[in-house]
Amino acid sequence: MTTTTTTTTTTTMMATIDIPCSGDVMGAATGVEEDVRAVVTQALTGSSFTLSERQDHVLKVEAGDVKITSTSMPEKHVTLTTKRWVHLMSIREKVDIETREVNCQMRPVAYRAHIGNLYYVSVTTGYGCVDIRCFYVSYGLASEYVRPTRNGIGLCLDEWAHLLELLPTIHEQHPELNVIAELRDNETDKRLYNMICKTFCIN
Repeated sequence: MTTTTTTTTTTTMMATIDIPCSGDVMGAATGVEEDVRAVVTQALTGSSFTLSERQDHVLKVEAGDVKITSTSMPEKHVTLTTKRWVHLMSIREKVDIETREVNCQMRPVAYRAHIGNLYYVSVTTGYGCVDIRCFYVSYGLASEYVRPTRNGIGLCLDEWAHLLELLPTIHEQHPELNVIAELRDNETDKRLYNMICKTFCIN
């Protein structure tokens, strides 16, 4: 009798503990999925922004990708995945400092930063632009011997400045471009971050 009573009591206690926990997990999962759906809905609604008074470069956001194209020469363009955009935004202050140095001509500038998958952002004295371009490595050479491809675009300094001014609007209309960076650095939101990355096939 004693053994039977003990077993019954233990089973009852385990059931009492497990049920609320299971409900909490399910509730948390539902909340995460709802957040993902909200972000995805925003991401699938495309929008475009014309950069500066030149009106030669148009930035389009659609399905988590950012594409910048020249209206006068459509073959000149670059497409940034969400992850590359996040990398670009993480170094935008440094890029902006270098563009101001180019404009002031106080010192030579030869800045280049990798934003993922052989895409680089460059600012160089004598060119007066922010170049965002895909590079390649010739067969047999070390990885540091990268060469530029035609897949890229150069933003004039005023276009780059206008892009920075547009960031609050871009990120408001497309929170997926901004939320990725925030979630990646927040341990409590890792699950939501991973689900969004999977949704957009972010590498």
